[in-house]
Amino acid sequence: MAGRLHAILLLALHLSVVGGILIIENKCDQTVWSVVFSWESQISNTGFTLRRGESRALQAPSSWYGIISGRTLCSNESRGNFSFATGDCESNKIECPGSYGWSTVTYIYFRIDYSGTNSYFISLEYGYNLPVMVVPSHSNPTCFSSGCMVGLNKTCPNKLMIYDGIIPIACSSACKESSTHENCCTNYFGSRQTCKATLYSQNFERACPLAYSYPYSDSNSTFTCPNTTNYVITFCPSSIPNTTRSVQFP
Repeated sequence: MAGRLHAILLLALHLSVVGGILIIENKCDQTVWSVVFSWESQISNTGFTLRRGESRALQAPSSWYGIISGRTLCSNESRGNFSFATGDCESNKIECPGSYGWSTVTYIYFRIDYSGTNSYFISLEYGYNLPVMVVPSHSNPTCFSSGCMVGLNKTCPNKLMIYDGIIPIACSSACKESSTHENCCTNYFGSRQTCKATLYSQNFERACPLAYSYPYSDSNSTFTCPNTTNYVITFCPSSIPNTTRSVQFP
């Protein structure tokens, strides 16, 4: 796998020197269907299949602002429409063009070469469906690896658990389930002083202290990196590093 990632990076770096390289890899015991959604600038590939052990390199353009997530448990009906048990973008396709509604999934936000810097953070505000890890090619006090990997049975409150039959497959957030101003930190509750943690966000903050679990959870979960930084995003890493480290890019 390391050799293949090295080869992918060599090819991608020859294609463009503007923006950054995002390598998405799947180490889960199941197929994952990635979602790439862009708010500013565009990555043309909006969704693709990653079988176990596969990876894909994407070229993010300068000033790209967007999110990456993973879908699981795909179904394909007789008319050829696709749907997913978690993370469905409701396009009925593998690709996710157009608008995108928030799902109960683990999100990774990126700003690439944005005002001279890169940044990323992991968000559990809407829910959690897959363990993730992000490894940047640079390492410094504001730019290092982070991730979130939890056991749903231990971390997710029972009333927020999402099942496939009897198997837990995701955890919805209190905001996603109730949409109240208090749980979503909106209106009167839209400030650090009035927005308080729910049982969901408290559990996930303990399990994943470097991820956002609600809008005002902390100010230490956004990682700022040089604008030459590239990233490896791993679904289902074998472990989450508890010390800063970086991956070697060519």
